[in-house]
Amino acid sequence: MSSVLTAAAAGGAPAHAAWTGALQGLGRRQFTLIAMFALFIPLMMSLFSVALGETVLIPFLLYDIAACLAIGSAAQLSALAARNLLSHRIGTAGRVALAILVATAAATALLQLIGLAVAEPLGLEQLMAREGKAFAGTAHRIVYQLSGALKWSLVLVVLCELLETNRRAQGELHAVRMAALAAERDLVEGELRAMQARVDPDLLFDSLLEIDRRYARDGADGQEQLDALIRFLRAALPGDGGGSSVGREQELVEAYVELVRSHRGLTVDFAVAPAARQEPMPAMLLLPLVKWALDERGARHAKIDIAATARALIVRIESDGVDVGAAPDGDLAPVRERLKQLYPAGAELQVRAKDGARRVALKIPAQPRTAV
Repeated sequence: MSSVLTAAAAGGAPAHAAWTGALQGLGRRQFTLIAMFALFIPLMMSLFSVALGETVLIPFLLYDIAACLAIGSAAQLSALAARNLLSHRIGTAGRVALAILVATAAATALLQLIGLAVAEPLGLEQLMAREGKAFAGTAHRIVYQLSGALKWSLVLVVLCELLETNRRAQGELHAVRMAALAAERDLVEGELRAMQARVDPDLLFDSLLEIDRRYARDGADGQEQLDALIRFLRAALPGDGGGSSVGREQELVEAYVELVRSHRGLTVDFAVAPAARQEPMPAMLLLPLVKWALDERGARHAKIDIAATARALIVRIESDGVDVGAAPDGDLAPVRERLKQLYPAGAELQVRAKDGARRVALKIPAQPRTAV
């Protein structure tokens, strides 16, 4: 016979969507532990009885399961209530000891109710008397059940405390990791902003010289070039939210092309889906790719296609040019490093040159628009 009047662990009901107060945090995990324990203990004891050559009686097995549910539920709920109500008032040892005592008392009371409810329908007293295992009296039965409830409550409450401590430690570790990633990302963006604030000294110097030459020839022509420089500098300024969008990066590229058009004759055609213009995009990411695509002997034109899906932002750049062999992509090393830091989960950047044309394919994970 497998009598789990000294039984254990866990049983329950469907988790409520918003437990508060003493039961805050009660959910699927707790109910799963209760159910697993309530089934595991009686089954293991039944297997042990079979191994000893004893007969496993279904009424005793059903009673053992009910007893396990009672003791397990009392232990789980007592541990949870003690943690929610007393964690800031008494130490861990005192809180656990109190939870064990409360669980023992509650489980013993539940066992009495279960005995009154199922003992007669299942014929437990007659079966125990037939096997010579009947209790001497009510006091004997209560003491026996109390000792079993105390033993299992001790095991279960301590186990629940250890599991909860581990869960909270894992949560805190995850929060620290996320904070570290956010700090690293902010650092990368900060370094970018410092670089962006400097714009490009060579470009700025060449533009000022060009403006000076144009003013010497024609005041209106010089003013036009100065206006182009101002538009480029405005487009390069950081946004209010610290991020950028496809539309802002497109404006920056167009301002750059207009600025250098006079001495390089560059043109750029954009094919951007209207919905993609508002998609978040890291600042100063598109311009270095366009510069690389156009940094080729004879390159005068670039075509840029940008599309957005639910999961990714896709950019394709293709330029013309004279075939001079393989195109080095060493200038894109900072871009690759930045993509690696901004998107640990994976961003794809592919570049190649064929027949004088440079091609860039960029795919980055979609970002929430609030992040811009």
